[in-house]
Amino acid sequence: MNLILNEWTESDYLEFVGFLKTQADEKYRNFHSSLVPNAPKSDILGIRIPRLREIGKEISKGNARSFLDVSKSELYEDRMVRGIVTGLIKTNDFSDFTALVDNFADEVDNWAICDCFCAGLKEVKKYKSEFFSHIQTYLDSKDDWKIRIALVVMLDYYLEDEYIDEVLKRCDSVESTYYYVSMAKAWLVATAVAKCRDKTIEYLHNNSLDDETFNKAIQKCIESRRIDEQTKAYLRTLKRRKE
Repeated sequence: MNLILNEWTESDYLEFVGFLKTQADEKYRNFHSSLVPNAPKSDILGIRIPRLREIGKEISKGNARSFLDVSKSELYEDRMVRGIVTGLIKTNDFSDFTALVDNFADEVDNWAICDCFCAGLKEVKKYKSEFFSHIQTYLDSKDDWKIRIALVVMLDYYLEDEYIDEVLKRCDSVESTYYYVSMAKAWLVATAVAKCRDKTIEYLHNNSLDDETFNKAIQKCIESRRIDEQTKAYLRTLKRRKE
């Protein structure tokens, strides 16, 4: 199917949904659906992320906004492509960018779509400071998935000297105990150790993380290939023991 269109019609979109179905892999569907329990298996076709990224890139070469206007299927892969396409759009200004991000953020309801979407938001770099302020509204949200979006965006784009103090402060302020939020916090902290070692280790000595999240962060550090063995040995001594 030609995915580079100047204008997407309903007919084009229906053809696109049919095209996605031809890319399905039943074996991968069975495997991947077990990893994403929040997504109904009936909505999952079974298309690998690299292929979905290829499809999203092709669509973005044409009128990507027109695609978003007609795209409406609840198929998991269709939503994944919408997130990828959203991240590839060249925006006119910061308001345009946040409108696109906010619109798709309302659709996020599982970790895989969340993390793929965040990783593809390349224009964050164009609006670095402004967007850092904007995602505070996600952290303040009652929606656990928006909180996870904020955490993963900070993990992907803000683990650097200029932002690390505030990133760790924000991470510590998150009160949600939802599993996928806690895991994002642990993942963020572990990645921060790899990228901003001294500041993050200092944080590990004084934080409000619950024991499970704290220990998960330590475990992720120990499993990381980006952290040296000496640091891992020290981090093992910080692990919290049950009394």
